[in-house]
Amino acid sequence: MRLKTQIMKMRFFSILAASLLIMGGCTGDEPQTPPPPSPEEAEIPALPADPQPDNLSFNHNIMLLQHTGTACPNCPRLMVSLKELASDKNYADTYQHVASHSYNTDDPAYSKAASQISGQSRAYPDLSFNLGAESTGNDTSLPTIKRYIDQLHKKSADVGISAAAGLSGNTVTVNVQIKAAMDNNYRVTAWLLEDGIEAEQDGATAEWMHTHENALRAFSGTSLNMGVYGERLGDLKAGQTAEKVLTIAVEEGWKAENCKVLVIANSSVEGRYDLANCIICPIGGTVSYDYK
Repeated sequence: MRLKTQIMKMRFFSILAASLLIMGGCTGDEPQTPPPPSPEEAEIPALPADPQPDNLSFNHNIMLLQHTGTACPNCPRLMVSLKELASDKNYADTYQHVASHSYNTDDPAYSKAASQISGQSRAYPDLSFNLGAESTGNDTSLPTIKRYIDQLHKKSADVGISAAAGLSGNTVTVNVQIKAAMDNNYRVTAWLLEDGIEAEQDGATAEWMHTHENALRAFSGTSLNMGVYGERLGDLKAGQTAEKVLTIAVEEGWKAENCKVLVIANSSVEGRYDLANCIICPIGGTVSYDYK
């Protein structure tokens, strides 16, 4: 089992390294197409008031990144495990789920962002966690997924996130504030997710499998690296806050009314950045700090 885990980690890092520059090279990536609009030109939605300014105890969410596609005949196995996980009250508030449809380009839920984040040589189905190397590999069973969550989930997050998101034309504007609970160097990014995409799933064993949720559409930022690791907020001491305005372009064919925003706060961990906390913000709505 240890050897298998090491092999999976090596494979994941080789894929990630091919598309991302780790920490020390966070500039110079090719821009996304089309580039997102400038935050200076956007209508900035107002952040909600902090209900507990002195509180630094935040609920923690990890990210489950599902690598999938409609032409993947084995991917329904992982879909079943994720559906069962979502119905478990002991785990429902410990994670946010992203579906990266990258297996086949004719998939209606496919996107350039999904292709970039999943890489080109991944074995499908697969579930990875946060932005690190942890991956279920061939074992997509519910007990395995829960074991990873138990290992990665914290009783209290290192940082809290407050956000407001609005839509003007084809531009989603996200106003983000983070509040540090731990001294660290932080970044913040936003991912656009779409629900309710109807597409025939190969290997489906139930009708619900043809409706795809949480599909990754796009990142904020002008490069892949900025979209994954985020805009720099700098060093924060516990109790300090920092704000950033992020924008994402909604492409033709995406249903903005079915979209939402995953806001990710990343922190410096052993020479690289990894996900410290994440929240979902509805477009046209706000999310305040999720205190324990």
